[in-house]
Amino acid sequence: MFKKSKRFFSSDVQSISPEISAEFDRDKLASALLSVSAAQIDPDIGWVQLSFSGGKKVIISSISHNLAIKCEIEAPYSGQGVIKVSGKQFSDYVKQLPSTKVFLKAELPSRIQLKCGRSSAKIQLVHDQSQSKIDIPDAGTSIKIKGNFIERWVSSFKDFVSVDDNRFYANGALIWAERNSEGVLHAVASDALRLAKASLTEGIQILNLDNSQVLVPKKALDELKRVANIMPDTDFILKWHEKELFFSVEADDYTMFAKCIAGQYPPYEAAIPQQINTEIQLDLKSIQDSVKRSLLFADKNKVMKFHFENSLLTMASSTPGQKEGEEVIEMSSSIASPFEVNYNGHLIIGILGVLSGSRVNFAWENMNRPVKITGESQRGLEVFYLLVPARF
Repeated sequence: MFKKSKRFFSSDVQSISPEISAEFDRDKLASALLSVSAAQIDPDIGWVQLSFSGGKKVIISSISHNLAIKCEIEAPYSGQGVIKVSGKQFSDYVKQLPSTKVFLKAELPSRIQLKCGRSSAKIQLVHDQSQSKIDIPDAGTSIKIKGNFIERWVSSFKDFVSVDDNRFYANGALIWAERNSEGVLHAVASDALRLAKASLTEGIQILNLDNSQVLVPKKALDELKRVANIMPDTDFILKWHEKELFFSVEADDYTMFAKCIAGQYPPYEAAIPQQINTEIQLDLKSIQDSVKRSLLFADKNKVMKFHFENSLLTMASSTPGQKEGEEVIEMSSSIASPFEVNYNGHLIIGILGVLSGSRVNFAWENMNRPVKITGESQRGLEVFYLLVPARF
């Protein structure tokens, strides 16, 4: 599923000084530990590596089979080498400490001692006689973009990524870039019943461009959104390459590297309506509230009936023999001919929850094909969603 390569993650034998001691700012240490914990498959057993290489910064990292994250933080220290500890124990303890100095001393070869004010703790070292490094290839597409643009873009599609083990080749978002008058960053994500396509057209500086398209795992997208949200004004460098199967993120003292999903993304273009024959517009909050209320009466399949007639939308759901509910809301204009179609209410709520503005637009080529759903236009970000009809 994932390409194995020593070029990405490599290991060297540790060389540890007899003693290592360091003084950390608690907030910076806690933030770094939170970042690298995203790379751990199982936080309960994952380890964190601290590298003391003789410079002014300590490198804190964690690596799994498909995701690696490292953070560099300035901290005075003595001694050189690499130590590994339980990521969960270390992180959970540090985040409970007051915002002051944290003193670390390695009691080799068995444990580290932590002190902060009147609090102290000892954590066993992980006995692994190697150190891991992250090597990012130079090949592929490279773009520069600020965190606030990344956060808006990723938020619009990441929750629509499939997590189906039987369709592993779709368990990621398809990402690529192109150069028009300016740079454009594209993403497509689908869970088989819904599809999101997001194109960012603002704030992108293309440093290098090829025709690579990569499938980025959802775990990497979750971490990208998180770090972009806390560093909105920071310049990020995104890199990827189709043949090398990698996607990386670099910003200041932060690096994330993900191995991309091998395989061909399922064809999606045919699902996009080519000719819109019916279109309606509704108040976004009104339909959100109505769908939520109607879902209270739906059975386990969450299927709702949507009936459009004149200028009214009637939504109905029921659990046979137990309960039923109906909601009526007004559309912006009347339609020429009435029609009826069924949708999964839970899936529709997921789409409505990420739309922008106060109005929502539904558009159909015909009622047997996916509906195209859009919110109000956003500056520099073009997004639409598709939802397939459901059956009772």
